[in-house]
Amino acid sequence: MERKEFLKLTMALAGASVVPATLLNSCKKTSYSGPSNVNFTIDLTNSTYASLNSVGGSYTNPIGVIVICTAANTWVALSNSCTHEGCAINYSASASQLICPCHSGKFSTTGAVISGPPPSALTSYKVSKTGNTLTITS
Repeated sequence: MERKEFLKLTMALAGASVVPATLLNSCKKTSYSGPSNVNFTIDLTNSTYASLNSVGGSYTNPIGVIVICTAANTWVALSNSCTHEGCAINYSASASQLICPCHSGKFSTTGAVISGPPPSALTSYKVSKTGNTLTITS
């Protein structure tokens, strides 16, 4: 075997060994879930949460829970982390969907996967209303 052929073969084998490792690491099979032990309240009269008084309004709290007003006097609370790679998702009121900006995963307002790479639904939380206060719990 000539030196030139040997180098071509060596480079081809080296390149072929990198490709499978790259593919295996590109999309891990880990499923991200939302925060656990969730327990917080929202005062709907507070201007910080004014958007929750209108259908399509949403608020994301610092612990990673998004609360959405889906209908008059109806709210849902979901994890704000995509189950694919943990990216923070955005709510589109016009589409009534939660969309992951990292890989275009889409979720319904129930947290169910609509399309894309997410392996599972978003974690959902209980929402109850007493007076002007929403309570969100695990």
